[in-house]
Amino acid sequence: MSRLPAPIRWISERLEAPGGLHALTGPRGVCTWALEAIAPWLADAATVYWIDAANTFDAPALAKAAQRQRLDPRAVLPKIQIARTFNAFQLTSLVVGRLPGMPAGPAVLADPLAPFYDDDLPLEDARRAFTRWRDALAATARPVLALLVERRAPPGRGDFAPRLLAGARSVARASAGSH
Repeated sequence: MSRLPAPIRWISERLEAPGGLHALTGPRGVCTWALEAIAPWLADAATVYWIDAANTFDAPALAKAAQRQRLDPRAVLPKIQIARTFNAFQLTSLVVGRLPGMPAGPAVLADPLAPFYDDDLPLEDARRAFTRWRDALAATARPVLALLVERRAPPGRGDFAPRLLAGARSVARASAGSH
């Protein structure tokens, strides 16, 4: 693999790690930025599982990022398998039940706290699902990169992000000037 710029290198190193949770926090666009940042890594990679908890996957942005880096988007796009979840229970079921049995490859969790912050989800259910989900992530053998969008947590859920980050092997923050 060719030498990559520092933020991209940080991401690619986490996706190639032996296993465990890594986290990248940042403003609202962190998921799109990370997606674009992994384009050069995908040129040499196998499958990446993009678990989209907040409808952030942007195929045109990934294709444009690949083109800017003189990569063929038709070679890059098929290397991402997307799973979209629409609530905390689907996300938890995917991580607890399906992720362990999927073929080898890193996983990216795009804005995974969004469904746990849903105001329509009762606090007790959110806490129970979050704990089950977080425990499953802690036990995973594959590398998992969580892309956390910085936002104010709803009442009673302010400990979710710190609890998730406490279990991560590494944490970095992307700022507006990172790309």
